[in-house]
Amino acid sequence: MIHPNTIKVRQDIWDFAHSLNENVMNEHSQPDKWTIAQVLEHLYLMEMAITARLRIKVDEENPAPSSMPSIPFHLTLDRNRHTPAPLALVPADKHCTLIELQTRLVRSRELFTELIESIDPVMLEHRTMDHPIFGPLTLQQWTEFIGLHEQRHLEQMREIEAELSQYH
Repeated sequence: MIHPNTIKVRQDIWDFAHSLNENVMNEHSQPDKWTIAQVLEHLYLMEMAITARLRIKVDEENPAPSSMPSIPFHLTLDRNRHTPAPLALVPADKHCTLIELQTRLVRSRELFTELIESIDPVMLEHRTMDHPIFGPLTLQQWTEFIGLHEQRHLEQMREIEAELSQYH
């Protein structure tokens, strides 16, 4: 089952994104920062990557136990902690429409949801997959992590919008 906060945060993202015009969505508040559109693309890339890794983990016959220490993954919400995105999850700096981004994000959520709903609930609670920073998370915790990650980036998008509003 997808964590309820993950579902709510995605709706909050749509409410926020639909309040913006396309130019603002694609404008840099600072040269070295992502645009709101890039943040949305990053969320798509992230959800697709997590879904692909989860699919592999579910298909493993005898998954090896993790040797990583576990760190509270709720620290994702701490915007004072910054970890650069892996290169594969860095969005291109190109103009995107909300329709394009929404289509991608709706598709990534459908794929993620289909996978999670196909997994035995016992496996969701007992099988783990390592997070590069937080260590082993159960597959069920991953459904919560995606929402926390998106919540973090929703705050980032609000900060970008606030910075842009100073210039307009």
